[in-house]
Amino acid sequence: MIERHILKQLQAGRTVALATIMDKSGSAPRLPGSKMFLDQDGALHDTIGGGKMEYESLAACREILDGGAPRMLHFDMTVLGPDRDADMICGGILNVLIERITPELAAQYELALECARKGSRGVWVVDITEEQNPQRSFVDMTENKQPMPGLDLKSVMRGRSTKLLHDEHRTFLVDPLPKSGTLVLFGGGHVSRAVAELASGVGFDVKVVDDREEFSNAERFPMARAALVIPDFENAGEAMELDDESFAVIMTRGHAHDRDVLAQVLRSPARYIGMIGSIPKRNATYKQLLERGFTEEELARVHCPIGLKIGAETPEEIAVSILAELIAARAGKI
Repeated sequence: MIERHILKQLQAGRTVALATIMDKSGSAPRLPGSKMFLDQDGALHDTIGGGKMEYESLAACREILDGGAPRMLHFDMTVLGPDRDADMICGGILNVLIERITPELAAQYELALECARKGSRGVWVVDITEEQNPQRSFVDMTENKQPMPGLDLKSVMRGRSTKLLHDEHRTFLVDPLPKSGTLVLFGGGHVSRAVAELASGVGFDVKVVDDREEFSNAERFPMARAALVIPDFENAGEAMELDDESFAVIMTRGHAHDRDVLAQVLRSPARYIGMIGSIPKRNATYKQLLERGFTEEELARVHCPIGLKIGAETPEEIAVSILAELIAARAGKI
């Protein structure tokens, strides 16, 4: 997450210039909440969409690092301007906030990363009443349910888009900490490891569980927040504490274990449930679960065979197909 990279700069006593898409109407290359920052060496980190929008935002970031004032930039991408090579005709209108982030804000970024580490829900609140003097602070919503009287922060906690809120005298940019989703991998085999590698790269909070220590450990899964070893899979769902931000992927070493884990996961509020396997395996597993009392409606939650149909064969190719489906699920597309 971009906060981690910014904090490294701040801890080294360095100032950065941060560009954040505040809001948009119509189509645009990135969503509100998307960010990039420029460090003092002139290196650009991340992107807000490229083209003229990013070019002008980058120029503003350079001015910020040279002592210029923070500002908001307005981009109308509904018409083609005279400079045809630089314009973008996405069809939308958006605003970008350009801020100076100084080492004095390191403590706020530490709070944000600790909030993310715990899996808590947090939000950046930026007072933009004075455009040239934005005031940024971080709020951990699990510890402070109503930190700012008059502002309904809960309404913007789901998703990752920014939102403008107002009280009687001030205007705030409210920017939720990206809720990447917790990816729980039941089984630590070859495909699971490949999935974990890709998932961590696109922001999922990865956990893995297996009943074999050699397949679930920090050395095998250095990208995972947790690699647990359990006596058996009979209580695997309880061990992982799935919630409505959890993405459960079932790929243990045997069909019977997959079936038993699936039975547990179906009783959870998990946002996504996927199980590896062929159509015959799926049909046999569903038949057994129906005999246990599960319903067709409950089984309809399961994505099996898991992953998009791209002709994948190797563990790495299968992981790509699974991650594509997980990203679509996280974005609400499936």
